[in-house]
Parts: sequence; C-alpha cells; structure tokens
Amino acid sequence: MEITQLIRPNILELESYHSARESIQEGTLLDANENPYDVEWEGVKLNRYPDPRQRRLREALARYLEIESDQVLAGVGSDEVLDWILKVFCQPGRDQIAIAEPTYGMYQVMADIFGISSFRFQLDRRFQFRFEPFLASVPSEVKVLFLCSPNNPTGDLLAREEILQVARQWGKIVVVDEAYIEFSQEPSLVTELDTVPNLILLRTLSKAFGRAGIRLGYGVSSPEIVAEFMKVKAPYNLSALIMDKGCGVMGEPDQCLAQVREIRQERERVAESLRGMEQIEEVFPSQANFLLFRCPEASLVHRQLLKKGIIVRDRSSLKNLDNCIRVSIGTPRENEFFLGELQRVLENAL
Repeated sequence: MEITQLIRPNILELESYHSARESIQEGTLLDANENPYDVEWEGVKLNRYPDPRQRRLREALARYLEIESDQVLAGVGSDEVLDWILKVFCQPGRDQIAIAEPTYGMYQVMADIFGISSFRFQLDRRFQFRFEPFLASVPSEVKVLFLCSPNNPTGDLLAREEILQVARQWGKIVVVDEAYIEFSQEPSLVTELDTVPNLILLRTLSKAFGRAGIRLGYGVSSPEIVAEFMKVKAPYNLSALIMDKGCGVMGEPDQCLAQVREIRQERERVAESLRGMEQIEEVFPSQANFLLFRCPEASLVHRQLLKKGIIVRDRSSLKNLDNCIRVSIGTPRENEFFLGELQRVLENAL
C-alpha cells in the first residue's frame, strides 16, 4: 500500500519548521533567544525550550507498547492527534471522513472545525462494526474511517477481525481510538501495525493511567505516517514538565495497571447491581471503565441524580440510545453511593 497516495499533496511536499532544539539539546546554547539563567522545577529546566522531537517520551511509550519509537508521537491529549490526522489526509471541500455511530462526539466536532463533511455509518444492533456493509456503502470521497474500541459510550469492544478486514480491503486510513483498551480483556491492535500500514491507533494517559489533568495522548502508526504528523505538529507542542510526567508514568506502569484491575472488578459489581434493579431495562456489556444502561425516563433520572450531586451522562439523544445513561466506575464508596441513590430515584420517579 502506498501511504503517500493518501496524503494531501501540499503536506507531502511540506518542509517542516526546524526549531532550535530539534538536534542539539546541550552545550553553550546561544541560538534560541532563551533566558540563560536556570529556572528548575522538580529537576526540569524551564528556561530552555523542550525537545520538539519528544525523544525520551517516545522511547518510554515505545517500551510500554513494545514497538519502535518512530511509530509513536505524543500530543496534547489524543484530540491533538485527531487534528494531525485531518491536516495530513483530508482536504476541506473535497475529502470526507466516515464515523461509525453511536460513538465519541469529538470526531464530528473536529471535522466540522476543519469544514470536512462526514459519512455516518451505523453500528449494528449489538453496536458492532461490520466491514462488508461499510464497504458497500462508503462514498469514494471518504479518506478516513474513525472507530472507537472499546467504544464510547456503549463500552463494547469492536470485533478485531472486522477492523483488520476493512483496513486491508478498503485501502484508506482506519483510525481506531483505543483510549479505554487497558480496561479490556483483549489485546490492543498495536501488534497489527507492521502488517496494516494504514492503521492509526489513538491512546491516552487520561483513563487507565489517571493523568487526565496533564493532557497527554499519543498516536501510534507506521513510521511513514508518524513522520507526516511530525511535519504538521507545533514544534514545541508539549512542555518539558508534561513530557517528564509522562516519562515517569510510563516508566512505572504497574501501579496504574493495578488500579485498572480494581476498576474492572468494580465494573462487574456495579453491572450486577444494576441488573438486579427492577426498573433497569438493560445493562450493556462493557470493556471500558464505564457502563451504559437503559431505564425509563432516563433524562428525568439524570436530573434527579444531579440534584443529589451525582453526575452521570444522559446519552438519550444519540441514535439507538434512547433512555440510556452512561456512568463512570468510581471508587467503591462512590459506586455504592450512586447505586443507593439511583435505586431511590427510580422508585420515586417511576
């Protein structure tokens, strides 16, 4: 597959900006108009520009994923990686994206910002993606397909073989958002990157690694695609502090992954409790750190919980998710509080 045929011609020919710290990090640094007097915080120099090539962070991420560092690039959350994907592959007014729905709303928002139209493809009744109906209906103008697995807000893992088949047979860019993959019992698609060069994975430190506040996500793909991302990203898109924090987390992932195991256990306990409530119509299977359930008058239930200080997401406005609520898995104490108040709201409101 010739990835270059999918890249916008102007991006393919783009000469990226060469910043001062791109190749030289140490020495008598008199080239970048920095303040020469050292300012440090937790051992990180703040008066110097950070490494624009993210070498240390990319190596740490690559070790965790068991890939090469030229296959990964980090952004301000995975939302910045979405920005790179649209910049590299989609020309407004000509190219389109495809979104398998219901799913994470940011894909559509980003497309709207860029003025790129979208083809909305519905997941099946079990919220699964099927590659054959997609290939039979997708317009030729579509350059990028966005999938989320485990999917948000449904929580289910999309069938691995269906994703690989569409990537191999369609021959365009397939993006799989794996923000919640650490909560799944199934492995990441990262092992398929060497054989599927048009596959892009989105990952994050916001979920399993508990670092939503530092806004650090990353894209994983073939070296050819990552090199194009490097062209369009801002030279110093990540601060030295954020990269240092990211390296620290990825250097010792076991503590966070232990919390993931606890969240999985709580997820199953909460799901069982929800299924035991007479008013709950359905609890959907989940491989993420949240549950989707259906109950009568979901919007009313959402508002009543809000009055009690319990914040959940009303997903009733999404297609095929009428009367559905999404709840994140909290601490055991938070979950117990939620379940007790939900039971009271259901008994009083319905």
